[in-house]
Amino acid sequence: MPETHAAHVASLKTATQAAIRQLGGVEAAASCTRVGKTQISEYQNRNSAHVVPVDVALALDLYAQQPLILAAMASIEGCALLPIAFGEGCAATAMGEVASSASGTMTAAIVALADGQIDRTEAADLSQRLGELIRHSTDALQKMQALAFRANGEG
Repeated sequence: MPETHAAHVASLKTATQAAIRQLGGVEAAASCTRVGKTQISEYQNRNSAHVVPVDVALALDLYAQQPLILAAMASIEGCALLPIAFGEGCAATAMGEVASSASGTMTAAIVALADGQIDRTEAADLSQRLGELIRHSTDALQKMQALAFRANGEG
């Protein structure tokens, strides 16, 4: 298996593990999809060649309420996911989420760099954190732009 392909499979396995963990385990994940527990286990097992199919990935991500696997797929293609619609809330809350996300991302980066290099697991974690930071930043930007062009300018 070419090294690049192996890295992509590892990235998908890590994202699949995260989605399964978010859902509460293999049994819970299987109840959300068309496949059983054994197949779900194969999709997260690094010793198995089986990779989660798109329809199962979509179901897992939907039930996990975040695009963990699909974001990994996008990253493999050199892309990032951004939400089409953003939640409700005030600009101050959105800015707080940006600050919190940025702080967590920077802390994780500092910890990852403590040994002078970032390994694959750390890179996957930082990629996920940076994606969240981009989503929070985009949401805050949209809210700030709405405030900037609103007649009363309050939010």
